[in-house]
Amino acid sequence: MRITDVRGRVIEMPYPRPFVPSWAPEGAHRAMSAVIVEVETDEGVVGVAGGDMGHGTGPMLLAAVKDWIRPQLVGLDAFATTHVANRLRYVAEYVFPRPWVVGVAVWDAVGKACGRPLYKLWGGHAGSVRAYASFGEVRSPAQRAEDSLRVVEEGFQGIKLRVHSATIDEDVAQVAAVREAVGPGVAIMVDANQAAARWRYAPDGSRLIWDYDRALATARELAGLGVAWLEEPLPRHDYRALCELTTASPIPIAGCEHNRGIGQLVRMLEDGCFDIFQPDANESEEIGALRDFGAMAAARQRRVIPHAWATGLGVAGNLQLCASLPNCDWLEYPYDPPVIVPEVFHSMLTKPLLPDSSGMVGVPEGPGLGVELDYATIESLTVQQV
Repeated sequence: MRITDVRGRVIEMPYPRPFVPSWAPEGAHRAMSAVIVEVETDEGVVGVAGGDMGHGTGPMLLAAVKDWIRPQLVGLDAFATTHVANRLRYVAEYVFPRPWVVGVAVWDAVGKACGRPLYKLWGGHAGSVRAYASFGEVRSPAQRAEDSLRVVEEGFQGIKLRVHSATIDEDVAQVAAVREAVGPGVAIMVDANQAAARWRYAPDGSRLIWDYDRALATARELAGLGVAWLEEPLPRHDYRALCELTTASPIPIAGCEHNRGIGQLVRMLEDGCFDIFQPDANESEEIGALRDFGAMAAARQRRVIPHAWATGLGVAGNLQLCASLPNCDWLEYPYDPPVIVPEVFHSMLTKPLLPDSSGMVGVPEGPGLGVELDYATIESLTVQQV
């Protein structure tokens, strides 16, 4: 089954109201920008994948598809996924650092050709994965307590809060309010969004940089509130400090969603940088290699819980990965009503991926990613394609 074409398009999905993510110093976003990739084969099988491509990077990926990825992949056997991955690594090193969504589309084609969902091709058996509601904005403690009660009533067993305030006391106040509201039985995760330089600003543009001491002090405060993990508390390439923090922290430290390539991931695993690794199948490395990385992490008693802040199509790829891993016990599910909702994030799918009343997301049993695209909606949202 030979690859005959690689196509891509950028879509924009308007938000119900402006969205102010904690990691965006540029201010409010009015739409979600995402990419959809299709890999066509000579047997008529078309693999699809997609993910978040914010901050103007979608057009960069399309340029890479046209000038580099398509010439690199056309003619290859789609089943030669390791060979495909190496071609994408070449692109990632010299052209565009996030071509991995194309690899997910290739695997979708492989799954479709085999008539099996990817997680079963990879030996997985879990038919569903427990989801946590991943909030995106920083809101007042009272508002976040109300928001958390609402999503728990809908069935979620876990919540991720963003902390991006000037002081530890302000950050902890939000978490404390939520813990008091939801009680001890709900998992609370906390994300500091300190891994990338551009994220280390408050929404008003002021600098908000954590050092080691603030990260450790925050972790100690959060331990008393039963927090499940503290995410991205330090720059993603400060390996020594991350290792020291993970060793000293009373709660698990998580991260690596934007560390690129299998080499970085393996180094961070060997150095003990995190208790929980969070590579994203659309952003970090080729999805098959992430399956291998998951096995390596499991051998070292480390969990892998992929980052999945993405569209419904992007969540679908990471869901298949989660269901195949022996050391993954959560699915990140972007959900922050009234803005981040399935009506927006899953609008490109004919059937959105929704949690059930107990907070579990079923893994689609169709071949490949197991999802179907709503092409009428996609055409109406398309702003560029190659």
